[in-house]
Amino acid sequence: MSSDTDGTRVEQLATVRDRVPLRVYIISTVILLERAAFFGCTTTFQNYLQNGHDDPLRPGLLGLGQSTAVAIIYAFSFLNYVTPLLGGIVADTWIGRYRAIQLGLLCDTLGIAILATTAFTQHFHHVGGLAGYIVAICLIAFGAGGAKPNLMAFMIDQCPEQDAREIYLKDGKRVLTDRGLTVQFIYNMNYWMINLGSLAGILTTLTEKVKGFGYAYLIPLGFMVVALAVFHLETSRYVLPMPTQNILPVVFRLIIRRSRGRSGPAAEQSNSSVLESDRASPTPTLTNDDAILAKQVKTAIKSCLIFTPFIPLYFSIDLMSNNLISQAGTMSTHGLPNDIMFNVNAISVMILLPLIQGLLYPVLAKHSIPFPPTYRVVTGLFFAALAIAYTTGVQALIYENSPCGRFALSCGARESGLSIWLQTPTYVLLALAEILAIVSGTELAYTRAPEGMKSIVQAVFILFGAGGAILGVASSPAARDPYMVVVYAVISGVMGVTTAVFCLENGREEGVELGVVEAVGVGSVGRGGNGRPAEILSGTAEGRAELGTVNGKNGGVDVVELKTNE
Repeated sequence: MSSDTDGTRVEQLATVRDRVPLRVYIISTVILLERAAFFGCTTTFQNYLQNGHDDPLRPGLLGLGQSTAVAIIYAFSFLNYVTPLLGGIVADTWIGRYRAIQLGLLCDTLGIAILATTAFTQHFHHVGGLAGYIVAICLIAFGAGGAKPNLMAFMIDQCPEQDAREIYLKDGKRVLTDRGLTVQFIYNMNYWMINLGSLAGILTTLTEKVKGFGYAYLIPLGFMVVALAVFHLETSRYVLPMPTQNILPVVFRLIIRRSRGRSGPAAEQSNSSVLESDRASPTPTLTNDDAILAKQVKTAIKSCLIFTPFIPLYFSIDLMSNNLISQAGTMSTHGLPNDIMFNVNAISVMILLPLIQGLLYPVLAKHSIPFPPTYRVVTGLFFAALAIAYTTGVQALIYENSPCGRFALSCGARESGLSIWLQTPTYVLLALAEILAIVSGTELAYTRAPEGMKSIVQAVFILFGAGGAILGVASSPAARDPYMVVVYAVISGVMGVTTAVFCLENGREEGVELGVVEAVGVGSVGRGGNGRPAEILSGTAEGRAELGTVNGKNGGVDVVELKTNE
């Protein structure tokens, strides 16, 4: 601590992430294996459904056609986005996250086993393929609903909230641990692991082409068996938050009253009466202070509203698992399966995420350039719009160069002559959209959620993807030649409008609500040990504290200058 000549006391405060327990890495490994199994299956679904067993150019089995296949896959996506809400509610209010994850993993394993079995029966005996697929995707969707929203929250549970601790780095420098930085590191590590797991699609798509779909689905089945075993390695050491009492009746009543447009003191009194009535009900409310509960519910609702732009974003990202695969089928694949390009997205995320986390954010922090979560979401939305705009141009080129013109998919073994690698910018731009928007949205879902509702809010964030799936199902009749240029152009336009509206609506609010602390690049410098804005942003008339400038990085440490005017 030193003193300036103007009487301002300056303290150099460095913050670093805390040590991450081994059990966090074990849960991260489970996420890796579960996502590897999921993407290993879903990457093959478009070919499995669309193409027939006798297709000379593309692997397939059921031969349902592009539009039907797209509709079924979007329906599956819808289930995957809806079931996490059920999983979050069950975990938070009844059985706890640990049991919910166990049930989810078991359900996943059973679904993939059925998928593999019926793929064999369809291949060799021409029976059971479609019925088995429907049963399997329902089980997989409910399994993901139990595991997906709870694994991430359960991982953060393993790092309990605590006050910042003074520690010494190897060079002897004294620093403070920051749970906000720890949580952000875990989120980024988790997203990197998810994309590493998605590379399992390379194994399954190559196996599908060479050996068939039944053998391909044995690979994700093996991943799930290993995931179940790994999850139980640290059972005795897990931090197991107890499920809370059921607060959903209170939530629903407050939502109804809010939707009726009641606000102000009268509404507050009404909300209090709701809470009083629930206190006398057989199922008591969650918190000791009912007024706090009402505010928590309102906070949760407000937190969920910021997820609205993720509806068209998820719609755009889901194109990678259906229409973009069909588009690749009209291009020169150079001997590769047409559904292997999905993995370019995962590889791009794995390369770009460390660069953005380790280079871009520190540079922005060093120059005090604001880049808080909502700014990152806006940037991600823009990249998604740009990706689909580029895809529109590629589709126009395909129609121009295809021997069948605007009916490229009906050409059989004749291709457009365009290389499949022309799709690469689409997958890279969508990777940037995911890194900036999806990761930030997940972070907002956890950090803004009240205690006792974190799995639920996390699930609501995922639920907004169901809106994207509904858009996909609604647009599936048009998802065929000769309309694909128009389809992509409309999606790109919707993404552009969404980006502009979200930017205008949230730009000013972000600067006021999150302040300079969030704006130093990583969204957690200057945060206290509990992840909330540190006390250095508050003060009195006698001694008002304000956040100074970010002096830069010192071995990966954010150095914050704290000024106190006396």
